[in-house]
Amino acid sequence: MSALFKRIDTVFLEVTNMEKSIGWYTEVLGFSVRWHDVENGYAAIEMGETPLTLVRAEKVTPGSHCLLNFYSSDIYDAHKKLLERGVSVDDVMYYGTVLSFEFKDPDGHILGVCYFEEEPVTTREDL
Repeated sequence: MSALFKRIDTVFLEVTNMEKSIGWYTEVLGFSVRWHDVENGYAAIEMGETPLTLVRAEKVTPGSHCLLNFYSSDIYDAHKKLLERGVSVDDVMYYGTVLSFEFKDPDGHILGVCYFEEEPVTTREDL
């Protein structure tokens, strides 16, 4: 049986201050704004294949678990740069074949960064 869906189109994240959150995701994490609907309170943050859509909310209750992981090919550099940009980050932890750490966005959402050896891409020339 084939999968019903091709990919995750977007991930929605509630924020209490849209402008502050847009600034944080673009200035601190280095992403860009794909689009911003001021009237309806939405903004899509460009972050690779799957954008993060910020949704304006009066109140946000962050979860107690990491919401999503960003993949970094150099986790120690990502950790260092977040620290330099004033982000409070947890220590890098080693879980067998995966390295990871967590931090929080301005609304307290727990976000993670992970690193693991990626499988080499097979091309026609490799076959």
